[in-house]
Amino acid sequence: MTPRRRPGIAPCLLTLVTTAGGCAIGDARPAAVERREHTSNLNHVVLISLTDPADAAACEADCREMLGAIEVVETIWVGTPVDTGRAAVDDDYQVGLCVGFETVDDLQAYLQDPRHLELVEVWKPRAARFRIFDVGTRTLDR
Repeated sequence: MTPRRRPGIAPCLLTLVTTAGGCAIGDARPAAVERREHTSNLNHVVLISLTDPADAAACEADCREMLGAIEVVETIWVGTPVDTGRAAVDDDYQVGLCVGFETVDDLQAYLQDPRHLELVEVWKPRAARFRIFDVGTRTLDR
C-alpha cells in the first residue's frame, strides 16, 4: 500500500483565490476598480507626535471611535510606525491617521464636526506636534 500524498499548498491557494468573493477569476472589472472600493479621492493624513508615547493606544482608540462615526468619512486608517528596517522611512511620530473623503466639501464638514473638534481639544495638549497633509487625486474638483 502506497502512502497517500497530500496536495501541495499551491492547489489549496488556487482554490481559495478562485472561490473567495464570488470567483474573482470570472470578474471582468479592471484592477483599478477593485482598489477604488478601498480608497478615497481626498485623504487627510495626520502624523501625531505625543508628549508621552505610552498614550498611543488611547489616541488610536479615540481616533477610530470619534472620527469613524462622522458621516462624511469614507475611509479611516489608524496605526503606529512600523519598523521595516529602512533608514529613509520617517518614524518620528506615535500615531498615524488617514481619513478619506469624496470631496473637499466633505473634508471641510469633517473639520467642523463636533467629534473632530472634541478629538483635537482632547489630544492637542498631549501632542508635541501634528504634521498634516491633504492628498488628493488629480481629478478632484478643487
